[in-house]
Amino acid sequence: MGSMENDPLATYLEALARDDCYRVERVLKSAPHEVTEVVYFEGANNARLGPFVRKRIRCEAEMGKGYRHLMEAQRAGRRFVHLPRLYDVHERDGELVVVMEYVSGHTLRDEVYEHDPSMALAARWFPQLCDGVTELHELTPAPLIHRDLKPTNVLVSEAQLTIIDFGIARAFREGAEGDTTHFGTRSYAPPEQFGYGQTDERSDVYALGMILYYLLTERDPGPAVVRAGFPDAEIPPLMRGILARACAFDPQARFQSVRELKTAFVEAAERMERPAQAASAKRAGCTTGQNSSPAKPVPPAGSLRSAIWSLLGKIPVPLCRIWNGAIWLLWALMTFACFGITFFPVGIQLAAPFWYRVLEYEGFLWLGVCGIGYMFLDKRRLRKRLPALARPPFSNGFVFGGVLFAISAVVMLVCIGITSSGIVVLPSSS
Repeated sequence: MGSMENDPLATYLEALARDDCYRVERVLKSAPHEVTEVVYFEGANNARLGPFVRKRIRCEAEMGKGYRHLMEAQRAGRRFVHLPRLYDVHERDGELVVVMEYVSGHTLRDEVYEHDPSMALAARWFPQLCDGVTELHELTPAPLIHRDLKPTNVLVSEAQLTIIDFGIARAFREGAEGDTTHFGTRSYAPPEQFGYGQTDERSDVYALGMILYYLLTERDPGPAVVRAGFPDAEIPPLMRGILARACAFDPQARFQSVRELKTAFVEAAERMERPAQAASAKRAGCTTGQNSSPAKPVPPAGSLRSAIWSLLGKIPVPLCRIWNGAIWLLWALMTFACFGITFFPVGIQLAAPFWYRVLEYEGFLWLGVCGIGYMFLDKRRLRKRLPALARPPFSNGFVFGGVLFAISAVVMLVCIGITSSGIVVLPSSS
């Protein structure tokens, strides 16, 4: 009697039973060749496990082979630090079905948006990212080339980084002249990925260099930036050489491994940090023993303010933009209404003098809306374009917005006092 494992019908029925037990919570991504979902496994005894991420990839798309490669490595005993754990990989109804660990957190793109690009941010995440790609490249019997490394395919949490989306990853094949499929994101993919040869570990080195550029500038890179030698003012000179080598057109001119790229980055970051530490110590009077003013105390990490900002930082960027759009729309409508009534009064406002309408509609209503709007506006992107907003008194949005609202409240009281004293008499609305 043959083994059930080698029986195609038994394998199909087993996959059918498994898939019918998953309940879709929400769809994360939907494309003609692939659907990504958050699912829960519900057993016959009403047991509920999850959440998990399930990918359904059309087999004719010739994608998803990287998941099989990772699953084989896991079954052989490999455990990964920066890659999601896979639970199931099988085919059903012309689809490759992959069930994997649900990784909480936000993308590296969101991380840069929330904390601003900087050398400090790069020093925090780039070495971990290199470690994650190294895990892929050190798989046996052949390295796995991700081929779609970009900020949105990297998830970060408090202290952990995870690389996701291996849909177009492929195992390196010695002697192959080129890749069979040419996918990827133009801003981050190397030239050989679009028909100039076979991708290998150095292809991911190129993409890592482009991600490093994004961590330092928050701008998507392009061929023109590479040809110009990364001239952006935000890029330190030591990093400029590393970027130029990592993103060289010829793979032979690049770092030949991700470990080599990480070593160069860490050494350059340490060289940059030493002068900064010496300058900081000198300013504090530590190098000469001179008296210095005590440092301004830093709020403890567990303070209420820190907790609030940590919570706000987890709000997805698209939701913040929708929220900002609603606030700007409200402000525009109130501006139109207040200035319209001031200069073109109707109804009972025809009896009010011009100066009173200015007090009532600009000093009270419009200024109050401005204060409330500034209090609750997500000002991160605005401060990047207007650096003055990052300095006092604008830096604390609740304080500055509250001051504006308090002024509008005082104006309201003045308006009430004027009408109560009979200085301005408005006819009854009835």
